[in-house]
Amino acid sequence: MKKIILSFVTVLLFGGYFSNVKAQDDISNIFKAGVVDLNSVAKGYLTPAGNSFSTGLGSDWYNTAAVHKTWGFDITFGVGVVQAPQSDQNFSLTGLTNLKPTIAGTTQAPSFAGNGNGVELNLMQPHYLANGTTLNPLWDNGNGKIISFNTPGGVSRNVPTASIQLTLGLPFINDVSFRFMPKVNVSGFQASLWGIGIKHNFKQWIPVIKDLPFDAAIVVAYSKFDMNYAFPTSFQITPDKLVSAGLSYIADPNLNNYTTQGMKVSANAQTANLVFSKKLLFITPYVGFGVTKSNFDLAMVGNYPTLGDPVYSGGEYKMQIKNITDPVKISSNEVMTNLTLGIRLKVLWIATIHAQYEIQKYPVATVGFGLTMR
Repeated sequence: MKKIILSFVTVLLFGGYFSNVKAQDDISNIFKAGVVDLNSVAKGYLTPAGNSFSTGLGSDWYNTAAVHKTWGFDITFGVGVVQAPQSDQNFSLTGLTNLKPTIAGTTQAPSFAGNGNGVELNLMQPHYLANGTTLNPLWDNGNGKIISFNTPGGVSRNVPTASIQLTLGLPFINDVSFRFMPKVNVSGFQASLWGIGIKHNFKQWIPVIKDLPFDAAIVVAYSKFDMNYAFPTSFQITPDKLVSAGLSYIADPNLNNYTTQGMKVSANAQTANLVFSKKLLFITPYVGFGVTKSNFDLAMVGNYPTLGDPVYSGGEYKMQIKNITDPVKISSNEVMTNLTLGIRLKVLWIATIHAQYEIQKYPVATVGFGLTMR
C-alpha cells in the first residue's frame, strides 16, 4: 500500500520519493483483512496521506496582495511540504469485525503519516467468533485464527507538493492565474492537473482606505488532480500472495482474471482568502486569512482476491478465495481556516523568490521562484 500512495505522489512531482518503498507484501497484506474489514483498514491507513495531498493543491496561490497592470504577467514555480497533524499518525482498530490484534489491548496502528512498523492482526474464522469452535483444533491450535499479517508501517507525516502557475493581469485590476499539467503517461500512470484562480483588488472600492499605503485583495482558486494507474503484472494481487506457505487454497470459480487491477485517484481543493501586503523597497511581507476545502477520493478498481473461511477439501484444510470487484473506495474531505505568513523578495529586475507558511490543520510550508513583469 505504501508503494501505491508513493507512486501517485511521484507522478505529480517526478521526484525520488519512490525509492523509499518497502516490499510488495504491504499491498498484499491489506487484502488478507478479508471482505468485511478491508475498507476500514485501507481508509484508516491512507486517509491522512490523501488529505495532505489534496490540501497541497490549495496552497501557494499568491505571494503578494498587489495585482498586475493590464497584461502584466508572471510565471511562478513553487515546492512545499504538507504536514499531517499529530492526531492522524495512527488509526483506530476498534470496530473491526473479523480482525483481532495479536497483542491484546492494542487499539491503534500507524497510518501513512505515522511512525514505526505496523501492527500484527489475525483474521479470525467467523464461526469461531460466533460460538468459540474451530474447524479443526490441530489446524489452528484451537484459536480460530485463519492467518496473521502486519498492517503497513508509517511512511512520513510530510507529503510534498509542487506547482507551476501563470498569472495574467486583466482590466479592472484583476489577476487570473492558471495551473495546468496536460495528461501524462508514465509507466502505467495517467495523470492530469488543472487549476484557476482570481485575485481582485477590493481596496480600490473603499473610500479613504483606497489611498492608504498597502495592498489588499481577495483571492479565490480551484484546482483538480486526476490519476489512473494500471497495475503491472508483477504488482497484481493474486491468491498465492495471500496464502501462507504450506497452505492450499480453493480458487473462486468466478472471474479469476486479475489483470484488470488498478487505482483511480481524484483530488480537488477550493480556497478563498483575504490578503494584505506592503512593499518595502525590495521586500514585501504579506499575510492572508482564509478557508480551504479539500476533497480526496481513491478507488482500487478491478478484480481482487480476498481470504474467505477455510474449508476441508481433498483430505486437508484449504483457504477459500473470494473475489471482489472494486474493493476499496475511500473518500475524505476537510474544511480548514488558515492564517498565511509570507515574505517576497525581488532579487533581480524581473525575478522574485518567496517563502510562506500556512497555519491550519494540515500546515503547508512553501518556497518559490518567479519571473514577473508587473
